[in-house]
Amino acid sequence: MWTGTEWIPAPPTSAQGAHSNINLEDSMMSGDVNIEQGSTNASSAINLKDSAMSGDINVTQNSASDIIAGIDHLLKGLGFDGQSSPAELTPSQEEEVEKVLEMSEQLASHGIEIDPWTEITLGNAAKLAGRTLSAKKHYLLALQTFIRTHDRKGEGDSLHELGTIAYIQNDMDEARRLWQEGLVIRKEISDRRGEASSLNNLGAIGNEDESKQLHHESLAISRAIGDRKGEAVSLINLGNIAKTRGDLAEAERLVREGLAIARDINDRVIEAVSLGNLGNIAKTRGDLAEAERLQRESLAIKREIGDRLGELKSLRSLILIVEERGDPAEVERLQRECLVIMREIGDRQGEADSLELLGDIAEKRGDIAEAERLYRESLAIKREISDRMGEARSLELLGDIASDTGNISNDESHRCYTEAVRIRREIGIPIDQWFIDNGY
Repeated sequence: MWTGTEWIPAPPTSAQGAHSNINLEDSMMSGDVNIEQGSTNASSAINLKDSAMSGDINVTQNSASDIIAGIDHLLKGLGFDGQSSPAELTPSQEEEVEKVLEMSEQLASHGIEIDPWTEITLGNAAKLAGRTLSAKKHYLLALQTFIRTHDRKGEGDSLHELGTIAYIQNDMDEARRLWQEGLVIRKEISDRRGEASSLNNLGAIGNEDESKQLHHESLAISRAIGDRKGEAVSLINLGNIAKTRGDLAEAERLVREGLAIARDINDRVIEAVSLGNLGNIAKTRGDLAEAERLQRESLAIKREIGDRLGELKSLRSLILIVEERGDPAEVERLQRECLVIMREIGDRQGEADSLELLGDIAEKRGDIAEAERLYRESLAIKREISDRMGEARSLELLGDIASDTGNISNDESHRCYTEAVRIRREIGIPIDQWFIDNGY
C-alpha cells in the first residue's frame, strides 16, 4: 500500500463487490497491484502489471490523490521533483518514464484528475524522454487547472514550459509569445526567480542588442535574490553574445566567471556547458590544443552525469577541432560514437546524417564499397522519415560514386541523378547548373 512516502506490502484484502477494472500494462511496478478507491462496496480497481517490483502488491487507496501521490513518488525516484529534473535519462530510466506517462494517460481517460503540479512534473519527464507532444498535453492540462483555480504561480510556470516546447518545435514566435505571457505573470506576483528565467529564455531568441539587455536584467535579478545558478547561466549567455561580437577576451572572462560559480555550487551540468563554451572560444582564437582539451573535459563530465545529448554536442565540437588539425582516423572514431548515441536516443534524422558523414569519410580514404553502403543506409532512413531534401542529397552522392568510379553502372548513375533532380523540382529547392546543362 502507498503510505505517503513509499510502497509497502499490504495485508490480503477481503472479497470485493461490483467494481470496474482499469488495466495499466507495463507500469513502474511488477506483479499485479490492485488499487481500490473509496469506502463503499462499489470500487474501482487498477491493475498495474510488469513492474520493476516483483511479487504481488496490494495497494489500497482511499482517494484519487493517493494514486497521484504514488505516481509522483515514482517520478521523484527518477529525479523529478517539480523544481528540477535530471540532466538526462538512461535507456532504462526512459522506459520507466514511458510507463508512468502511460499510467497517467489511462488514469485521466477514466476521469481521475491529476494534480496540476504533478502534471507539470509529468510534462518535464515527457520532455526529457523526447515525447514533446505528450509534454505539451500535460503542460496544457496543468495550465487549464491553474487558470480555473486562479493559481497565478502555476499559470506562469505552465506558460513558461509551453514556451520551451514551442522553442523545441522551432516555433520561435509562439515561444516568444508564451514566455512573454509567463513573464508578465511572474512580474505581477513578484516571482523573481521565475522572472529571471523568463528573461534568460527570451534572450535566447532576441537580436543581439535585445538579448544582451535581457540577459543583463536576468543577471541583476539573480544576484539580487542570491540565485547562483541563475547568475551563472546569465553570465554564460552574455559570454556567448560577446563571442558573437568578436570580443573573445570578454567572452572568456564572463564564461569563466560562470564556470567558477558552477563549481562553487557543484552544478555539473553548467560546469560542462561552461567548459564547452570555453573550448569554442579557444577554437575561434585558433588555439586548437586548448580547445580540444576543454571539449574533452566537458565531454568527460557529460558522460559522468549521463547527459547523452550533451555528450553528442561535445563530440560534434571535437569533430570540428580534430578535422581542422587533420586527424581523419579520429574524426571517424568520434563520428561513430555520434552514430551510437543517435541510434540509442532514436534520432533517425541524426542517424541518417551521421551515416552520410561516415560515407564521405570512407569515400575520401578510397573505400568506395563502404561509402556506397553507408550512403544507401542513410538514403533508406531519409525515405523512411520523409526527408525529401536529404533523399535528393543521398541520390546525388550515389550518382557521384557511379560517375567517378564506375562502381555502379552509368545507367544507375543517370537514374540517381534523374531522381534527385525530380525531387528537387517537386519540393522547390534549387538545382545545380551542372544538372541543367546536362539535360536533367
